[in-house]
Amino acid sequence: MSSSHPPPADRDASAPEGARGSTPDARRPRYLVVALVAALVFGAGCWTEGCGRLAFYRGEREHHAHLTSSIRDDADRAEAEGLYQRFVEIADDARGRAVPMAAATFVLGAALLALAARGLAGKSNTRSALMQVVAAQAIVVVASYFVTRDMWGAEADWQYESVVIHQRERLPPDEYQRSVPTLRAMRYWVPPGWLVFRTIASALIVVALSRPRSREFFEAASAPVSER
Repeated sequence: MSSSHPPPADRDASAPEGARGSTPDARRPRYLVVALVAALVFGAGCWTEGCGRLAFYRGEREHHAHLTSSIRDDADRAEAEGLYQRFVEIADDARGRAVPMAAATFVLGAALLALAARGLAGKSNTRSALMQVVAAQAIVVVASYFVTRDMWGAEADWQYESVVIHQRERLPPDEYQRSVPTLRAMRYWVPPGWLVFRTIASALIVVALSRPRSREFFEAASAPVSER
C-alpha cells in the first residue's frame, strides 16, 4: 500500500502577498528617483564649474582665447578681445573671492555626485547627508553669483558678444537681425533665471528627500536582510 504525502508547502506561496518580492527598490517612489537624478546632474554641474574656474586661475585659458581668435573680421576680433581682456582683469581682481567659491563648488559637486549615486544604488545612510549637501551647494551657488557678480557679468558680456559676432559672420543678414534680440535677451535673463531655477529645484530635492516614503525607503535599505 502506497501512501501519498502532499508536497511541501511553498514558503514563498505561504508568505503574505505584500512580503513577497518586497525589496527597497520596489518601494522607491518615482519622485525620489527624479530628485536623485537631479542631484546627480547638479553635482556634475558644480564639479565641472568649479574645476573649470580653478583651471582658469591656474592659467589654463586656451579655450577662452580660442573663442575670440576664431573671429575672422579684424575689427570684430579686436572688440571681442577687448571684452575678454576686461573679463580677465576683473577676474584677477576677484581672485580672493572667486577661488574659495570655486573650490567650495568643486568639493560640493564631488560630494553631491557621490551621494546621489549612492542614493540611486539604494545605499543606506545617504538621505541625511545628501539633504545637507544639496542645501549647501544651493547656498554656495547663490553666494558665488552675488559675491563675484562683476566677474560673471564681464564674462557674460564677452561670451555673448562673441556669439553675436559669430552669428553675424555665419548667418544671412535678415536671419541675423532676427536672432540678435533673442541673444541680447538671453544675456540678461538666462543667468538670473538659471539661478532661480536651480535654487527652486534644490529646495524641491530636499523636500522629496524629506518625505515619509523616502525616509522609509532608506530605512528599509539600512535594515538587515531578514527584517526586509
